[in-house]
Amino acid sequence: MLTSRRDYLVRLIEEVTQALARAVFKRKGGDEAAALQSVVQGCERLFNREADQLFQFTPDQHFLMLTEGEDPDSAAARVLLYAALNQEAGRIYAALGKKALARGSYLNALRFTLRAGASFPTEAPPQYAPAVPDLLAALQGEPPDPDVRELLQQSGPTPPPAS
Repeated sequence: MLTSRRDYLVRLIEEVTQALARAVFKRKGGDEAAALQSVVQGCERLFNREADQLFQFTPDQHFLMLTEGEDPDSAAARVLLYAALNQEAGRIYAALGKKALARGSYLNALRFTLRAGASFPTEAPPQYAPAVPDLLAALQGEPPDPDVRELLQQSGPTPPPAS
C-alpha cells in the first residue's frame, strides 16, 4: 500500500511538472492563453479538482489540501510545485499586461514557497521551486500583504535575486 501511494505521488509530481514545463514553453513562444491553460491543468491535477471548485478555497485551505496526510517530503514537493505554478501564472499575467493578477499570483507563489520552507525545511529544494529573491524582484518592491510579510520576517534574511 505504501509503495503504491509513493508511486502515485511520483507520477502526480511528474505530470504536474510536465504541465509546468508546457506552460513555460507556451509562454516563451508567445501563446499566453495556452500557457495559462497548462497552469490551470497542472493545478487541477495537483489538487484532483476542477478549476471552478479549486479556486474557491483560501490559501490556508490549499496548504492543508496539499499537506494533510502526506509525509514531509511529498508535502513539500506538492506545496513547492503549487508555488511554481503560481509563479508561472504571474509571468503569464505580466506578459498579458494584467498587473493585478500577476501580483496576486506572485504573492501566492511567495506565500507557498515561504510556508514550505518553514514547515518542511530542506537543504536542496527541487529544481522547480521558486526562489524567494526572484519572487520579491517580480513584485517590484510592492509591499506584500500582512501574512506574507510575517512569513518573510520568520524566514530570516533573504539573499539577492538570482541573475
